[in-house]
Amino acid sequence: MSQESPWPFDVDLSALDTGSITNIILDIENHLPLLTSENDMQELLRVKKLFEEELMESRRLH
Repeated sequence: MSQESPWPFDVDLSALDTGSITNIILDIENHLPLLTSENDMQELLRVKKLFEEELMESRRLH
């Protein structure tokens, strides 16, 4: 297994509301079947995981 490279940018998702994050996750899921490269798919899954973790943060649960 290769070690994941760090994100190439600093991401602050705190300004996004729950609906926006959910829409982004759905968009990612819709694009996954279109990818042909395994590397691209793995990278998009990393991004999806980032948004899912942000969605699960306690500050998002009202």
